[in-house]
Amino acid sequence: MLQTPSVDAPPTGPADRLARTLRWARWLVLAIWLALVVVLNPLSDSLGGKTNDTAQANLPAKAASTKVAEIQDAATKGRPKTDQADVVLVRAAGLSAADSAAVTRARAAVADLVGKVPHLAKPDGVVASKDGKAALFSVDVNALTKDQSDADGDAVKAIRKAVAGPVKEAGDGLEVKVTGAAALSADGGIGDQNTLLLISLSIVVVVLLLVYRSPVLWIFPLIGTIASLIAAKAMTSGLASAGFTVTSISTAILTVLVLGTSTDYALLLVHRYREELRARPTPVEAMAVALRRTLPSVAASAATVVCGMLCLLAAQSAALRGLGPVAAVAIAAVLVGQVTLLPALLLLVGRPGFWPLVPRPTEGHEEGSRAWRSIGQWVARRPVPVAIGAVVLLGAACTGLASLHTSNDPVAIVKGQKDSVVGRHLVVAHFPAGATDPLTVLSPPDEAAKVASVASGTPQVAAVQAADPVGRYSATDVTLSVPPYGSQGYDVLKDLRGRLDAQAPGALVGGGPAVQYDTAQAADRDAKVLIPLVLVVVLIIISILVRALVAPVVLVLTTALSFAAAFGLASLLWHALGYPGIEAQLPLYIFVFLIALGVDYNIFLIGRVREEARTLGIHEGMLRGLSVTGGVITAAGVVLASTFGALSRLPYVPVAQVGSAIAVGVLLDTLLVRTVLVPAGLLALGERSWWPSTSAGRARGADRTAPSSAADLGQGAG
Repeated sequence: MLQTPSVDAPPTGPADRLARTLRWARWLVLAIWLALVVVLNPLSDSLGGKTNDTAQANLPAKAASTKVAEIQDAATKGRPKTDQADVVLVRAAGLSAADSAAVTRARAAVADLVGKVPHLAKPDGVVASKDGKAALFSVDVNALTKDQSDADGDAVKAIRKAVAGPVKEAGDGLEVKVTGAAALSADGGIGDQNTLLLISLSIVVVVLLLVYRSPVLWIFPLIGTIASLIAAKAMTSGLASAGFTVTSISTAILTVLVLGTSTDYALLLVHRYREELRARPTPVEAMAVALRRTLPSVAASAATVVCGMLCLLAAQSAALRGLGPVAAVAIAAVLVGQVTLLPALLLLVGRPGFWPLVPRPTEGHEEGSRAWRSIGQWVARRPVPVAIGAVVLLGAACTGLASLHTSNDPVAIVKGQKDSVVGRHLVVAHFPAGATDPLTVLSPPDEAAKVASVASGTPQVAAVQAADPVGRYSATDVTLSVPPYGSQGYDVLKDLRGRLDAQAPGALVGGGPAVQYDTAQAADRDAKVLIPLVLVVVLIIISILVRALVAPVVLVLTTALSFAAAFGLASLLWHALGYPGIEAQLPLYIFVFLIALGVDYNIFLIGRVREEARTLGIHEGMLRGLSVTGGVITAAGVVLASTFGALSRLPYVPVAQVGSAIAVGVLLDTLLVRTVLVPAGLLALGERSWWPSTSAGRARGADRTAPSSAADLGQGAG
């Protein structure tokens, strides 16, 4: 997988100056990074307390449900918020007198917890189902937002333990489950992100050990990665303080994005540095050439990802809009860390850092990987049929999209058939479908009576009940007789809003179902804006970098096809795992990352191919480019896919879905699109790939000793 390094011009570029600076200032660079880590670590640790997973996080600012949530927050500012736990008891044959007594004892047992379990309120009265088979009572968990998740977990655990005794005394057949928002939070929370970090770091260490085959070398990229992660989390904490919405999903993605891309950049730099050590007398000279050849491609890659992420600022969803800057600062931290701290560490240890396979100038070189060159030759023999075959395979994978189902039902965030999920199904089976998730209508007091009248006359409304006032507004709970999350419930919501707009124009309809409906509407709008925006921005950036139009179009189209195929395969995977659906806003998360990261690897390949084609022509340039970049880029893809795959270990389904889809997409892009489809497409087009620039093939006499510019991207991939 090695190449013979080319002869380079005298060191005059920024990369050469950076290498010379690092030679005499390596201790200073290490000291600066150490000071930064010490200073930024407390700010990094504070990020967990600044995440925003409230209803407003995924909503557009002007949505009615957003305004309801804001009014509720303003009315309870500084006071605890409430999550509800619902205890449902069911006997399929009908509740007996003994069962009713057990229900009473279960409620009393929960009431006894008040004062003993923090944040737990007195339970409401028992409600019996009309079919006589179920009973339900609710209990509130009141806590400050920052403590709500822990409070829900402790309270639900205590409630489940308390009701188990009375139910057991009633004999077999009486089933009890605890569901509701508090139970869903307890069963399906984001989980411990320290576990995610440990899993991801373990993956990185294993891959680095396998690639470098050194008990020492893997430590240096890992140090740079950890330092970059601390810096990225600290900057993200600053973004949260500045008003950007940072959710738990964003922080989880931040962790794996930094670990994956940081390791990728390190693989590219160390790979080229090792090659140059075999041809240069000193590590400083080798590092100068390695940086000169790697920095343009890494910087171009980072710029592409950053620009793609910043497109998210055009989103209506606050969470999606906040993710853009979060991902951008993460990539920036990675770039700075791996082109300053990592080279300084490598220069500090010199050649012994590669022990036991120490590269020395006396060693011979291989002209790239024979395996990857063989793959290239196979593709080159019949590029058109190979390209068609790859497209057909990707198209077949796209058929998996037929199994895709969007669902913003809160139970969809919980893996498996946990108590909260089963309990929710029991409630829906025996009570009005919207019993535990009513709509909340806020209105001026003089419109309260009209709101109640209009809601009562709306089809598919099961019950209307006045609730406690919220600030200056009257509140009305509206229970639906159809499932509140889904097309039936959303149709009722739209009907109710239309009626209220005409007869009680001051009324605002919010509550859980309204939040999810407005979130889905915002996601639909964001998809129509962001998908073409990201594609156009990425296309423009690549066109500027490679100074061509045809090749960038090929790269973007193949990456878009790869996204669709990956999404189809991921949909089949989610269906097999029993996930009930995907939240409406998540496909955009997956799209943006797969497009940006997929193009990322293609930049490394296409840049190197163009560089080689200057003297060898497109055919031989493709074979050489693939042979010298294949191994390291594939290793980088495996690292990135593995780190994102670690997200699937978290109990929170949306995060697991994002992680698994991106992992599938990166592997698909690494092993099929970049390896087969892109080479086949460019070989089929020939020298027209570089239109409208001067044909690379006609530039065979060009001086290859000139320093690389940002357009000569692929040098770093070798």
